Amino acid sequence: MAWSSETEPWKGFRYLYLSPDDYAWAAAKNAVTATEISEAGEKRFKITAVLGIEDGLGVENLRGSGDIAGETSLSYDENFTMTLVTCRSVGIGAYLVRLGHRTIQNERSHIILTGHGAINKLLGKEVYSSSLQLGGPQVSGEGVWITSWE
Repeated sequence: MAWSSETEPWKGFRYLYLSPDDYAWAAAKNAVTATEISEAGEKRFKITAVLGIEDGLGVENLRGSGDIAGETSLSYDENFTMTLVTCRSVGIGAYLVRLGHRTIQNERSHIILTGHGAINKLLGKEVYSSSLQLGGPQVSGEGVWITSWE
């Protein structure tokens, strides 16, 4: 990331870039487009688009998730909405679950923005042993029916 100010990253960034090795890998898979630039004495590939590696996966899913979020949000006042969570629901999927009126959640599933490993790394110590501690049925609270099935 090329920061607006290296000493004050909260001021934002100017652009995202890849190293030559990372760009070679991503370009071989047609996953990104980038413009070659030279800055701070190094060769960089400034990212102009993220395409994804396989159609229907990765960034392609974000558009579909955005469409679902928009439709669910619009229908909230006119229809009863329910979400069935059978396994982990992460990131935008966690937001989608909370857009509905009710949720049925498997007792072994979790609804989280990020996993316990990432949170532990951020905290610098092992605080959580499972993502269920962050977004399991006991955490989800009101409006969630908990069920058990194999």
